[in-house]
This record gives sequence, C-alpha cells and structure tokens, in this order.
Amino acid sequence: MVDLITLVTICKEALAGGNKVVNIFRKRRLTEEEKELLVATYKGKGKFYFCSIDAIPGGWIRAGSKEFLDNKDYAYNAKYLEAFRFLCERGYVEHKSGKLFMLTSSGYKRAMKLAKTGVQ
Repeated sequence: MVDLITLVTICKEALAGGNKVVNIFRKRRLTEEEKELLVATYKGKGKFYFCSIDAIPGGWIRAGSKEFLDNKDYAYNAKYLEAFRFLCERGYVEHKSGKLFMLTSSGYKRAMKLAKTGVQ
C-alpha cells in the first residue's frame, strides 16, 4: 500500500539520485495509466494531489481536475496510485507541500508531448 510519506520519499530520492538512475528508468515504456495521469495533470497545470479518507482504503490520486477514483473498485485506485509512484520514480513528479505534487520540467515535457499526440 502506498501512502503519502512513501510517495514524498520516492519523489525526493528519484530527484536526488542523479540523472543516471532516472534516465534508465525513463527509457522504459510508460504504462497507459501513467500516460493518462500525465495528460490529465498537464491539462490541470501540472498539479497532482494524494487524496485520502478513512472510507477509501489506500487513497487515490487527483491529476488536474480528474479524480482517479472508483468507490467500488479499490483495485482501480491502486492501479493509478502505482502509476503515480512510477512517475515519481522516473523523476517526472516532485513533492511541493502537504498532499500537493507537481510535474518537474521533464514531466511537463513528456506530458505536453503526450497531450499533443492525443493520448487520453
């Protein structure tokens, strides 16, 4: 289960780990979920939020104005949390404060490229 502290740590470690590790990870193909998150947050000024309430185990991600949440299918929520974690590991996302995360410069470039190619 991914929680806020884990996501913050992953983002910080990926960005502090140097370009070599991040560049290797970036060469891997993006999952469809990662692409969806990037496009949604690009349209939403690069903002991600980690959302949580007691009624929904594990929480969920909001990218821009889109909620990646299904109240009846927690596997759906977990799938997008995992995709968000991968974006953090790639160095595309950085933690800003509290539950707010933002695209990095590299994240914006990748998201813009996806948005222009029509990825939904």
